[in-house]
Amino acid sequence: MMRLLRVVVVGILVGLGAALLLRASGRFPARREPPPPKTAEEQRTEEIFRSNGNQPTDPELASAYQAYNAQYFENRLPVVRLRWEPRLDEIGPLIAEGFRMDGITNRQLILLNPAIRDDQEEFRRVLSHEMVHVAVVTEQQSHGPIFQGYLRQLLDKGAFTGVVATDAEKQERRRYLERREVELGKEAISLEQTKAAIEQESRAPDPAVEALNARIVNYNAQVRRHNDAVVAFNRDIEEYNQMVSYPDGLDRERLAKRQGVSVS
Repeated sequence: MMRLLRVVVVGILVGLGAALLLRASGRFPARREPPPPKTAEEQRTEEIFRSNGNQPTDPELASAYQAYNAQYFENRLPVVRLRWEPRLDEIGPLIAEGFRMDGITNRQLILLNPAIRDDQEEFRRVLSHEMVHVAVVTEQQSHGPIFQGYLRQLLDKGAFTGVVATDAEKQERRRYLERREVELGKEAISLEQTKAAIEQESRAPDPAVEALNARIVNYNAQVRRHNDAVVAFNRDIEEYNQMVSYPDGLDRERLAKRQGVSVS
């Protein structure tokens, strides 16, 4: 009886060892965890791709793709379909408040936001970005070092315009723009208050004309300086937008307001 019991125990241990060896060798696969649920962004993106699955390519976009393929990719990219898709505006807000999705691809289809149709600089940046995605098929990261190096080559060749900046430089510029926007907003309110006071004083029965004229001259000078500052602020925003267009093309915290406040 004792000998029989010993044989059974050894048999069980051997069986367990064999199962472990099979699992390690891959013949008996380990249990896979279910994939995480898809985000709202991923679900909407997949839906938009499905709805465009059998739609024809846009001839003008196809022509631009072919020209870029010949000039910058030595005609090595495969033929893909390209379409304008206004519903990309539905994806941006699922990523970040104020963000606009300008382009997206699954390497068989490139979808572009019609908002960039009349902005050639933005169009060139977005098309270059999506074509690099078509070119880079071996990298797991969506915007990893291979992708970034490829896009940098296109930037150097003049395929699009951009400003090379580190993440730290982008964050510093963003913080500056946020502070400057608050400052310009306060200036605008102050100037409106000054304007109202001048108008009220000018309606007085017997205003001090010389003093009033001096205040008007000073006010107009302040308005000119403020509006010049707003123009400079908008230029800084455009430069920031070019910073974030390179190398990954996505600023998931893009400034919701692209324009400052002018005073007339």
